[in-house]
Amino acid sequence: MKNKRKIISILLSITIIIFFPILSISKDNKNYFFTYGENECYLDNFDQICLTPGENETMLNFCWYSKFSDGVSKIKVYEKGGKKVIYKGKSTNLGNGFISNKVTVNNLKENTTYYYSYECDGMWSKPVEYNTKDFQKYTFIFMADPQIGASSKKMKTYEDGIKRDADNWNNVIKKSLDKSCNPSFIVCGGDETNTKEDDRDLSSIHISNLEYSGFLSPSYLRYIPVANAIGNHDKDNKNFYNHFNMPNLTNLGETIAGGDYYFTYGNALYLFINTNNLNMYEHKKFIDEVVERNKDIKWRIAVFHHDIYGGGKHKDEKDVKYIRKNLPNILENNKIDLVLCGHDHIYSRSYPIKSDKEIMDFKVEKLQNSNEKVDIIKSSKGITYITGSSCTGSKFYKQPKDKSKYVKKIYHKKIATYTVIEIGKNAINIVTYELNNNNKPVDNRIIIQK
Repeated sequence: MKNKRKIISILLSITIIIFFPILSISKDNKNYFFTYGENECYLDNFDQICLTPGENETMLNFCWYSKFSDGVSKIKVYEKGGKKVIYKGKSTNLGNGFISNKVTVNNLKENTTYYYSYECDGMWSKPVEYNTKDFQKYTFIFMADPQIGASSKKMKTYEDGIKRDADNWNNVIKKSLDKSCNPSFIVCGGDETNTKEDDRDLSSIHISNLEYSGFLSPSYLRYIPVANAIGNHDKDNKNFYNHFNMPNLTNLGETIAGGDYYFTYGNALYLFINTNNLNMYEHKKFIDEVVERNKDIKWRIAVFHHDIYGGGKHKDEKDVKYIRKNLPNILENNKIDLVLCGHDHIYSRSYPIKSDKEIMDFKVEKLQNSNEKVDIIKSSKGITYITGSSCTGSKFYKQPKDKSKYVKKIYHKKIATYTVIEIGKNAINIVTYELNNNNKPVDNRIIIQK
């Protein structure tokens, strides 16, 4: 069996060497820039643009692949009837037939309609409408572990599995938009794709390219920024770093995919911690310095991949235990209000936690004129940790028999979930839904007060 797979891998590598340049250049112009159709994801186009939150709410980051470049990446932005402004950025030759283009746009105003185009291989894309939202009271979506390509084990071919996951990724974004009313951005808890790139294995590089093409294929990502945590399936992928234009990126906590980074949006600070790197000194330096630099910002939200207080099978693994022992104290000393994680493919929500102890001091009430239950938590009591399930259903894990003492709520049905989070002046409002025809909440509404 192993020999057979090796032979297939060699043959696929030879095929890629011979045909890959042709496949990657030969494109139907109709689908050159936007490659998600009504019912089909086109996986043979790799130039799809990705939007990422900028350093603050007035900025927006862009990244896309091209085959050629004159050395400068360009984005054209304008209001309807207004002056067109061209922003220039960095163009990096990846040495594999692709150019990674990264540009930052600034001076955006809230509640304003803009149009943007990007230059790719000598052509400008059709203008895309982008609407900024309220900078103070806004909503974002949290999802975890799309892991595009993980379904391939259940399908006849890698491509079939990638298409299945990309379709589900497209669907969960659509459903979450229906629930959230114009979110400002999406936060993804890591494991965006499934395959580890290996420079010695051209077939893995090709499959990784297809998976990233699948991840970027939903047309919603042309006008909704996505901020991605680095998962264990992402940490060694150059594609991650080259496809996403992460704001305020540091070399602290660094792996091949990138290091710790952050952005601010309104009165909230978002810290993305690469927990694949276990150097807690570097993570502490990053968190301490960023919080001090933004000490007047009210809400502090940390995002990292490894679930340390959840209910899944990874809780007893060596790396997770190490992170659980060393990271929470750093977060608590910096008064983090909320932590968002992935990795376990099971939705769970912790009790408020402080000094490695669960705090039972919170209220459960019913909303006025409704039977909906609400858990009201004072942020000063401890940190609430939320772990997202698989948002695409590409991979689910079973709940261990021994429930973690830290878990307040767990949802382990094999149904994808997503979480809608509203940032307000005095409260964070959180609801998690299952992805099916009912779109029912899987947990009480959570209100974190401060």
